[in-house]
Amino acid sequence: MSATARNQVFSAVHTIGGLLPADMLVRISEGKDVTGAKPADYRVIGSRSVRDEAERHWDYLKSVWKELRVKLPVAPEAEAPADPTGLAVAQWLEPLFAEFGFGRLTAIGASGIVSDHGGKTFRISHRWHQVPVHLAPWNAALDKRPASGGVPPQSLVQECLNRSEGHLWGVLTNGRQLRLLRDSSALATAAYVEFDLEAIFDGELFSEFVLLYRLLHVSRFEVADGATPPTCSLEKWRIEAISSGVRALDYHREAVKKAITTLGTGFLQHPANGDLRRNLDVDAFHAALLRLVYRLIFLFVAEDRNALHPPKTSVDTRRRYAAYFSSERLRRQANRRRGTAHIDLYQALRMVLDALGDEHGRPELGLPGLGGLFDETDADAALRGLSLANADLLEAIRHLSRVRDERSARWRQVDYRNMGAEELGSIYESLLELVPKHSAVDSAFELVNRLGNDRKKTGSYYTPSSLIETLLDSTLDPVIDAAQKRGEEKASAAGEADATGSIVAELLSLTVCDPACGSGHFLVAAARRIAKRVSAVRESNPEPTVDAVRHALHEVIARCVYGVDINPMAVELAKVSLWLEALEPGKPLSFLDAHIKHGNGLIGATPALLRGGIPSKAFKPVEGDDINYAAFLERQNNEERAGQAGLFDLLAKTKVVNTAFASGLRRIVDAPANNLSAVRRQASAYRDWETSAAYVHALHVADAWCAAFVWHKAKDAPPPITHDIFRGLQDPDARSASQATHDEIARLQRQYRFFHWHLEFPEIFTVPEHVSTVGVDPATGWAGGFSCVLGNPPWDKVDFEDKKYFSVVEPSIAAIAGTARRIRIAEWAQENPEAGRRYRAERRKVKATFHFAGDSGVYPLCAKGLTVKGVTMLQTDQLFAECFASIVAAEGRFGCIIPTAIATSAGAQHLFSDLARRGAIASLYDFENLKPLFVGVDFRYKFCLLSLTGRELGEPTAKFAFFLLDTTDLDDAERVFVLSPAEIRLINPNTGTLPIFRSRRDADLTAAVYRRIPVLWDETEKNGNPWGITFKATFFHMTDDSDLFRDRQQLEAEGWELRGNVFLRDRERMLPLYEGKMAHHFDHRWNSYYGNGNEDRRRLTLTEKQDPLAAADPRYWVAENGLISSVRKNKQVEVPGVALRLKDMGWDRDWLCGWRDVCRTTDERTAIPAFLPRTAVGHKFPLMLPGVSPILTAALMAAQSSLVFDYVSRQKIGSTSMGLYIWKQLPVPTPDG
Repeated sequence: MSATARNQVFSAVHTIGGLLPADMLVRISEGKDVTGAKPADYRVIGSRSVRDEAERHWDYLKSVWKELRVKLPVAPEAEAPADPTGLAVAQWLEPLFAEFGFGRLTAIGASGIVSDHGGKTFRISHRWHQVPVHLAPWNAALDKRPASGGVPPQSLVQECLNRSEGHLWGVLTNGRQLRLLRDSSALATAAYVEFDLEAIFDGELFSEFVLLYRLLHVSRFEVADGATPPTCSLEKWRIEAISSGVRALDYHREAVKKAITTLGTGFLQHPANGDLRRNLDVDAFHAALLRLVYRLIFLFVAEDRNALHPPKTSVDTRRRYAAYFSSERLRRQANRRRGTAHIDLYQALRMVLDALGDEHGRPELGLPGLGGLFDETDADAALRGLSLANADLLEAIRHLSRVRDERSARWRQVDYRNMGAEELGSIYESLLELVPKHSAVDSAFELVNRLGNDRKKTGSYYTPSSLIETLLDSTLDPVIDAAQKRGEEKASAAGEADATGSIVAELLSLTVCDPACGSGHFLVAAARRIAKRVSAVRESNPEPTVDAVRHALHEVIARCVYGVDINPMAVELAKVSLWLEALEPGKPLSFLDAHIKHGNGLIGATPALLRGGIPSKAFKPVEGDDINYAAFLERQNNEERAGQAGLFDLLAKTKVVNTAFASGLRRIVDAPANNLSAVRRQASAYRDWETSAAYVHALHVADAWCAAFVWHKAKDAPPPITHDIFRGLQDPDARSASQATHDEIARLQRQYRFFHWHLEFPEIFTVPEHVSTVGVDPATGWAGGFSCVLGNPPWDKVDFEDKKYFSVVEPSIAAIAGTARRIRIAEWAQENPEAGRRYRAERRKVKATFHFAGDSGVYPLCAKGLTVKGVTMLQTDQLFAECFASIVAAEGRFGCIIPTAIATSAGAQHLFSDLARRGAIASLYDFENLKPLFVGVDFRYKFCLLSLTGRELGEPTAKFAFFLLDTTDLDDAERVFVLSPAEIRLINPNTGTLPIFRSRRDADLTAAVYRRIPVLWDETEKNGNPWGITFKATFFHMTDDSDLFRDRQQLEAEGWELRGNVFLRDRERMLPLYEGKMAHHFDHRWNSYYGNGNEDRRRLTLTEKQDPLAAADPRYWVAENGLISSVRKNKQVEVPGVALRLKDMGWDRDWLCGWRDVCRTTDERTAIPAFLPRTAVGHKFPLMLPGVSPILTAALMAAQSSLVFDYVSRQKIGSTSMGLYIWKQLPVPTPDG
C-alpha cells in the first residue's frame, strides 16, 4: 500500500500526513473529548443524538447509492467515460452534500478560483461559501493526471488552497472516494483525510459513515459573520489535535524510558546472562539498548505503513509473517497477557532483526535485507547472545505501543503509521539527556536525568514544526528557487527542449547541513522540501503525488543531507529519522555514514590556520596546567616561529590539499545502490577510503594542531606540539615527534572529537594547491561550502557547572550552594581519588574548549566579544552561528533558531555587526516563550529565527519582527518591518547590534529620530564624543567592594555621628553609598532606606522634600578620604576611598551624574538619569561625567530626561539592564546643536 495506509481503527478511512491523527478521528467519531460535538452544534433538534441523526441520513443515502451503482458500474479510466451524462453528480454527490447540510453547491464554471497574487486560475467545479468543493469525474483517479491532460485532481485542489488565503479547507471527491484537505503551504508532504465511499456503502460500514457525517457536516466549515476561516470547527479540532499530540509525545517519552529500563533490567536479571552481569560496561549496554529500541520502533513503523515487504511478496508469505513473526503480533500479545519466563518471543524477534541485516533477508517471511540500522556492529556486542524473558519483552513493548489519554482516562494505541520522523526523533532525542544507572546488588538498570530532581520538562527537546517550517521559508526556499533557475538557464543554454533533467540535477546537487543535528528534525524537514520540488518538476505539477515525493525523498536523503553531532547516539538517531522518512517497500536503507557523522563541529582546524602553524596563544594555561611551564612553552614556540626560513618552509610544506580525497569519496557515494549488496560495497569502499594512509595522516596533522590548544601543559605530560614539532609532522615518515606525543594526539582526538570540515566532507570544501585560487575564502582557506546550513544549536554557555555535574555523580553535593559546595567537593575528591580525577578532567575539558574557542582563531568574531568590558563568557549558540557562516557556500544561505541575544548582547556585537555590515541578514524574527513554544524553557526567554546569506550574496534590507508569540503573528503586516544595514549602523554605530521594535511604526519613528540626532558617543568617529564625557560604569561594586561598606549600627557603635546622611568623627567623614533605587529624574532624594534589606526603603514625601536639609539615607557608608585597609584573598590591602577615586578620574566638581542601570520597558519611565551629590555610588548607577560647563550639563540631563529619549531607550532594552553600550548609543543633540 502507499502512504494512504489505513489507520488502525477504521477500515475505510485513510489519514495522511497527520492532518487529523487517527486518535483524533476516534474522538470525533465518538463525539467525546472534543469541543463543538454536541447535538446542538450539528443543528439536531430535540433529544436526538448526532448518531441518531447520522443514521437517518444513512438510510436515505444507502438507497441512493444502490440505485447509482446499478446505473454506473465502475470502469477503468482507460475505457470510455463511465459517466457521460453526469449521473454521479446529479443523483449521488448533490444528494450527499445536501444531506450533510450544504444545500445546493454553487457551480463556479470556467472562471475558477484565482490565486491571491493572480497569474493562475484553478478550475474548481463548485464551492460552498469559503470552501472549494471539487467534483471530479466518477472514474477519475484522484492522484493521476486526467487522460485529457492537466494536473491530478488532488494537486489541483491542494494548490488552490495553498495559493488562495481565503480558502483554508476544501473537499475533493469523484463519488467513489472523498478527501478532506487543508492548506498545506507550510508542509512538504500531502495531508488529508480520505473516505472510501465505495467500501463504506458497499460494505455498509455505518461506524465509518458516522465519522464521515461528523467530519463533513456543513457546521464543521461554518464561521460567524465577519470571522475568518481559521475559526471554523475543523480548524479548532486540528489545533486541539496538535495540542493533544504534544501531550501524547510527552507521555510516550516517559513510556520509552520505561521500556528501556524494563529491557535493561530484564537482560541483567535473566539467569542465562551471567557474563553480562560480571563484565558489564554500563555505557555500552545503554547504547546497545537504544539501538534495540530504535530497531523495534522502525519495525513498528515499517509494518504499520505496509512498507516492510517487497511489492511482489505473496499473500501467503505476508500472512505467515503476520501470524508468527510480526511486531504487530507482539503488540497484540502485550496488550492481552503479561508473559512468562520463556524466551521464545525474543528469539523470534532476533531472527527478524537479524534477517533485516542480512543481504539475503528471509524470503520465506517476505523480509528483505535492509541493512543500515539493522547492520550488526560493535555497538551491538553488549546484547549479543543474551536471553530475555517473554514477560520482560512484552512489558517493554506494552510501554512502546500505547499511551494514556488523560482526558478520557483510556489507553490508546500509538499511531506509528502516521507518526512523522521528526516526532519520533523528538521522543528519542529526549533520551539523550538521560544517563544509565546500574545497581549491581539487585541487577537493576534505570535511566536518570542529568539534572537530578530539577528535571527539565521533556517538551524542551521538541522544536515545534511551525518554527522549523518558518525558518525553511526564509532560508531553504530561496536556495531551492535559485537551483531551479540555474537548471532552467543551463537547459536553455544547451538548447534543451525539456529542462526537467537539468533542473532535477541542480536540485539533487544541493547540500543541506545541520552541524548539531540531534534527531535530524531539520534534515528531515529540509529533505521533504527538496524532494517535493524534485517531484514537482518531474511531474510538472506544483502539488506532486505522494509516491513521486517518496521516491524523490530516497534520492535526496542519500545525496543532499549532511549532519554532525557530538553525541554518537544522536548520530544514530538522526540516521533512523532519515531512514524512516525515506522508507520504500523492498528498498535497502541508504548508506549515510559519509554524510551523518560523529564529532564536535566546533573544534577543528581550517586549511588557513594549518598553514599558519602553531600560534603562541595555544600555550595559554588553563585549569590544571603548570603556569610556569606553559610560559616556557610559549617562549619556545615564539623562538621557533621567529625563524623566517622555518616559517616559509612551513608554508611550502604544509599539505592541506584535499582534492584527491574528494574525488575518491565522490566515486563511492555516487555509485548506484539499489540493493543491500551494493550498499554494503559502498560501506566497504568508504571504510577503505577513510583508513587510507594519506587520509589518516591528514587527519592526524589536523588533530595535532587542535591538540596543541588542549594539551596538558605540565612537565610530566607527553612532549607537546610546538611549531617545529608540527612542521615535522608534515612528513608521515619523519620522527620529529615521540610516540608518546602521537598517542596523546590520538587520545585527545577521542576525548574532544576534533572535526575538520574540509577533511570530513572534502567533496563539499575544496582546498586547492594555491591559496590565491578564485573562490577560496581567505578566512578558512577553502572554496565551496554547503548550499544551506540549518539548525537549532545548543543554547548554553561554554562553562562547567558543578551543580549539573554532581546532580548525577553525587546529588548530595549538587544540593549544596556556594562556598560550602566548593569545600565539600574538595573533601569528596580526597575521599574518592579516581572520581576526583574524572571530575577534574571534565572541568579541564570545558575550560580547554573555552580556550580553543577564544584563542585558536577559528571564531575571531566571537572571540573579539571577550574584549568587550564585562563580557567573560562565550555562548555555544553564538559559536555555532559563526561556524554556520564559515561552512556555508559563498552563494548559499544559513539559518538557525537561537537566543535573541545574538543581536542585542554586548558579547555578540562584533559577530552581529559583521553580519549586518555586509548585508547578510535576510530576516530576524524574535519570539517570547510565553505560549510556550519550548515547554521546558523559561517563559521569559527570548529566541529568534535568524536567516542569513553567504558572503557573496547580500540583502539590501532585512525583515524584522519582535515580541512574537507564535509564527502566525508574522501575518500581521504591522509587526514586520524592514531595516537596511545602513539604518542599523545609524541607530547603533558602536556595536552594530539590533534595536528592538514592537511595530513598524516604532521602527520608522526611531530611524527618523536618528536621521536628525546623533548618538551620545559615536566611537566610530574621531570627534564622536562632543560632550567630552568620561564614563565610570563601576565606581563601587556592591559585591566586590562590600568589605569597604559600613552600616549605621557599625558606625554608631564606633562613635560616629550622623548629620544629614553623612557620618562624622573628628575630621573624618563617611559618605553615603547611593544606589540606583535612591534617585530619579532631577531628584536625588527619591527613596530612603530604613534598614539593610533590599526592600527596606520608602519614598520621601513632598513635605520632607520641602526641607532643604532633608536627606535620603542609604544602607551603607564609605570612607571619603585616604586609603581603606582591608583583607582580600587572604592578603592585607589598601583600597582607595571616594576622594582618591574621583581624583583618579579627574573629577573635581561637587556633584555627580549618571543613570539607573536596572530598568524595564514596562515601567512608567525606562531611562532615568539623575544628579547626585559628590559621594559614593554603587555599580547599578553608572557615572557619566561631562567635560562641559554645568549649564550645558544641565541641558544634557534635560535632553536625557525627555520623553523622546525615553521612547528610543525602550526600543533598545532587551533585558533589565541599561548597559553602558546602550547609553552611549542613545540620541542626544550636540552641545552646539
